[in-house]
Amino acid sequence: MNKLSAFALALALCIAQGLFGVTGPAAQPLDTPNRLRLDLEQLSPRIVTPQDDTLVVTGSVTNVGDRPITEIVARLQLGAPQTSDDELEQTLTEAPPTDSGASEWVGIADILQPGDTARVTLTVPIDELPLSSPGVYPLLVNVNGTPAYGGAARLAAVSTLLPVIDPPSEAPPASVSMLWPITSSKPQVVASPHGGPLVLADDILAAELKPGGRLDALVAAAASQRDTPVFGSLCFAIDPELLDTVELMTRGYQVRTPSGELPGSGREAAAEWLAKLRDLVASHCVIQLPYADADLTAVSQVNTPADLVGTALNGTSILQKLGVQPKPGVVWPGSALDETALRRVAEAGVTTLITDPLQQTSAHPGMRSLPFDALTSGALGGARSTATSAQTPADQPNIATQNGIAALAFHAGLGEEPEGPVLVAPPRRWDAPVSELVAFLDSFASLQSLGMVEPASLDELLAGPPESAAAGDTGTLDGAFSVPGDVIAELSDLEGVAADLQRAMSVDPTRQVQPAAIIQPLHNAVLRATSTAWQSSSSLGAAAARAATAQLTALRRQVTVTTLSQSVSLASGSSPLPVTLSNSLPVAITVRIQLENNAGLRPAHMPDSLLSANSKIPQYIPAEALRSGRFNLDVSLTTPGGTELGTPARLEFSSSELGVVTVVLTATAAGALVLLSGRRIYRRVKARKGT
Repeated sequence: MNKLSAFALALALCIAQGLFGVTGPAAQPLDTPNRLRLDLEQLSPRIVTPQDDTLVVTGSVTNVGDRPITEIVARLQLGAPQTSDDELEQTLTEAPPTDSGASEWVGIADILQPGDTARVTLTVPIDELPLSSPGVYPLLVNVNGTPAYGGAARLAAVSTLLPVIDPPSEAPPASVSMLWPITSSKPQVVASPHGGPLVLADDILAAELKPGGRLDALVAAAASQRDTPVFGSLCFAIDPELLDTVELMTRGYQVRTPSGELPGSGREAAAEWLAKLRDLVASHCVIQLPYADADLTAVSQVNTPADLVGTALNGTSILQKLGVQPKPGVVWPGSALDETALRRVAEAGVTTLITDPLQQTSAHPGMRSLPFDALTSGALGGARSTATSAQTPADQPNIATQNGIAALAFHAGLGEEPEGPVLVAPPRRWDAPVSELVAFLDSFASLQSLGMVEPASLDELLAGPPESAAAGDTGTLDGAFSVPGDVIAELSDLEGVAADLQRAMSVDPTRQVQPAAIIQPLHNAVLRATSTAWQSSSSLGAAAARAATAQLTALRRQVTVTTLSQSVSLASGSSPLPVTLSNSLPVAITVRIQLENNAGLRPAHMPDSLLSANSKIPQYIPAEALRSGRFNLDVSLTTPGGTELGTPARLEFSSSELGVVTVVLTATAAGALVLLSGRRIYRRVKARKGT
């Protein structure tokens, strides 16, 4: 390239930068490798009012690349205020332009080596930002730097929303009610037999229950509003599977590890958390989530004689463990419901579905729909693009909280007026520090004190005009979710075997345990395998199905047949064969003895045997040896319906004599042979004399 060409290229680049409006010390290419990670920690204030003078943003920036970065600077940039729900929803999906105004660049670090971190603190006078009117503004935290072997560029950026208010608002206050989800991050139970020890896949739940953990934060944040009107607007959406698990943890439990099962660490934390939750929800609004947050469409697809949908919706854990009656007939499903699921849900007594209004299609008779606010819920829980950064609210929950605050303020007079009451439905597995949860509720309370929102109870929303529930795609915030067909088939097989086992069981007078109580843990395991918690990983859902099958296998192995360890010599050819039948279950069970590999034997008909609870009885199998010699007989047990129990046992024995019946039959056959032979000889002699 000659000097003239090089000069022309340089001039063209300069002109291009001027045309795209790049300002400040660093250029902003459309696509750069991930060099820096920006983590925001605090934004103050969360809602800008006329009384606020400065906006403070704090966080950290880390060099996640493979080369040093120099001249690292940062600033705030603002976009135009949002004007409609659609525009704000688009902003939550893809960060909009933020070229309406910017603060001055602030130096962050002269140089960051790979792996190094520097603090970010931006203190910007409100007057320096174009916040002239109330509204919700896109806010970008922009970090530029110069990586070694490269030019200046935007290397990290995080977008959020900043609400600006100037009360009083001309709009009437919006009625706002809020669901407060109390669910585990995922079902942890891998074994929970009736009367047996609880076994968890790991000890994550213990960490969530301890002070500072996710579940402890949800309880503590809600308790912080106990004396405010906001508390009256909360309705706790509780997963009964979580209550069952935590209550069993209070009695002691095991955690499965590669080296075996070890005692769990959360027994005390479980008891303390359960007591705090019980105190929090006393005499308050509670709705029951499907057990284990099961996908009700998948549950309705499982082929079973049991009413699994009814089991998922009508458990008594909340009433038994918290002493509060959940709202009857109200369900907040965690995934889309098809027509079959809707019918089963209606048959289970559900009259109100809390749904996503964006996914309702057609009316379903006999059931009403209570839509939650998709905008606020999406802001609190939806992933989003953040310019050149790969950050999402899941990585930075404070960003999601800030977006949720802004969306709530948008419906409280800063944007489109909602058509009716606003029902806020956060992510079902809301994972945010207690400080962020409190910040959201405090912002709610601030809007209420300014007359922009009016906290309303869920009962007030339920008393409003009904809407028809949808058929087809009635998914919620968590989106469409489909349990794989092979998992449904495995669970259907399990339910079929469980039903046959229950038919074979009966109440033992000495124990008074109902067979349904023995089978219920299997139903619960099936519901866990259909949990919407597995929607991010089908392999985890398949593992949950295998855990359910393993629980069934463990139950079947509690009824066994054993034989003598040494070979048995029969005293005669028709001596009975000794075995021992054992039942470790707390219920009686009817069993049938099955014989295999019985060539050379003629077993007599064996009637079904009723084994008492926790019993061990000797049993003798009538059989006749058809020949002398050594025998290896396989003995197994089944239910009358054919379900295998325990494992087959081998009986080794020898017989040197034939059975009485065999001897009689042999003698009779010999006599008949003699008679036939004599008759033949007689005919031959007579024939000779006649000639």
